[in-house]
Amino acid sequence: MFAHSSAKSARRGLFPTSLSMLVFLAVPAWGQNPPLQSEIPPKTDSSPAPKPQHPTQPYSGSTNTPASQQSPTRGGHPAETNPGRTPHGSGNGPAIFAAITEPVIGSLIAHHHASPETFSHDGPQVPKEFNMNDFTIKGLVHPNWPVVLDFMIDSPGSVRVEIVAGQRRYRARMNNKPKRRGYAIIRLPANFGTGLQTATYHIHSIPVAGANTPAPRLRTYGLGAGEKAVGSVAIDQLTFQPATIHPKANEVADYGFHAHSAFDGVRAEFIFTTLYNGRLLVQKDHEEKLSPIPEGERAKGTWKGQGKPGEHMLQIRAWRGLENGGDWVVAWSPDIVDVVK
Repeated sequence: MFAHSSAKSARRGLFPTSLSMLVFLAVPAWGQNPPLQSEIPPKTDSSPAPKPQHPTQPYSGSTNTPASQQSPTRGGHPAETNPGRTPHGSGNGPAIFAAITEPVIGSLIAHHHASPETFSHDGPQVPKEFNMNDFTIKGLVHPNWPVVLDFMIDSPGSVRVEIVAGQRRYRARMNNKPKRRGYAIIRLPANFGTGLQTATYHIHSIPVAGANTPAPRLRTYGLGAGEKAVGSVAIDQLTFQPATIHPKANEVADYGFHAHSAFDGVRAEFIFTTLYNGRLLVQKDHEEKLSPIPEGERAKGTWKGQGKPGEHMLQIRAWRGLENGGDWVVAWSPDIVDVVK
């Protein structure tokens, strides 16, 4: 059961997964990135190069961006600092890891050919299972859009965000102090394509350059794209309590989140989480379709613990339709609820 409320809308009613290793030649948008301009070999043919068919050439670029712990530019509340707790290991880890690394050809092709209208209707696509250290989300992108990542790493290193849309690719390296939650915002170039288009957003942790150490463990709390998705992250203040519930005793978990912008589509997803080989793995267990949420609302709901036993996080997907800009957010709770059955 779900509800949202605010000072200006007190009478509102109830409203009710990285596939980074999926390298497959048939689907270049997921398995093969277009080369950066510096990686393209020079032409050896003496014949003149054909004129481009489009006035806008593929753009390639990169940037380094430090994370911030300062208050967001919008929302009227301090920046979030709660890192949450790390889940423990479980017997489900090997199976989830195997599902992450197993290519599913039909699913990849379907995602590759998804249109902007698909994302307008269904929102950003998050893999059912993924490794939070290295995962890919597919969603809309627009030239000059801001993109925000709210994250924490457990040891020295950084996070790379790589955005690919057709033949255009942009990389951002985001730096943060270990064990400290922060958010970093980048802005895509004005010539990053023309209008709204589909893109893959690949997020993965990377070790310190030249160091003989592994990449840090990454915990992501939010990813957003578009003017209405960025301030910090436009869906924030996720809560998910209590720490343990017993569904057979009719115990439920309460959840909530705050929306800085209005969103046409909203989903609350409850994802099983476990630690495996030092990495945080997740698997979607249950989903609830929620009503559109207005700007400034604080939404609340309850979850009865459907699905498998074990530790779960709350995942919120929210998006605006094409007619409203196509902006989108995916956010994850720092809180973890252990379902005991």
